[in-house]
Amino acid sequence: MSDIVELVDRLGRAFLARDLQETLACFVPDDDITYVGSEAGESATGREAVRELLSGLFARPSAYGWQATSATVHTLPGAAFVIAEADGAEHTADGAVEPFPYRITGLLSRRSSGAWLWRAVQGSEPAS
Repeated sequence: MSDIVELVDRLGRAFLARDLQETLACFVPDDDITYVGSEAGESATGREAVRELLSGLFARPSAYGWQATSATVHTLPGAAFVIAEADGAEHTADGAVEPFPYRITGLLSRRSSGAWLWRAVQGSEPAS
């Protein structure tokens, strides 16, 4: 399970760095991927659509990242579903850091190498 939680954190670090290539490297290499963010309109399926959506998100004035604090993982042969609670943070252009609760859920595929990669992922801000 620790390698799955590390993938949650890896995606959070890639988002914070606004590293499009590293973010996409967290997903399986084929076209059958989905990313859904916490705001209306933040949904894309297919590698090019996800790339386009992420490019827009990374062009915003603030950068966002997260680190898992707990996770529930359900595994099946070759796949896993994860629900991770996380500490999110918005890093603004003026250097301020605003913490917020975050939740990552998604479907992961296990590669022949044994590595886990995202197939579909959703990030959301839980209501207080």
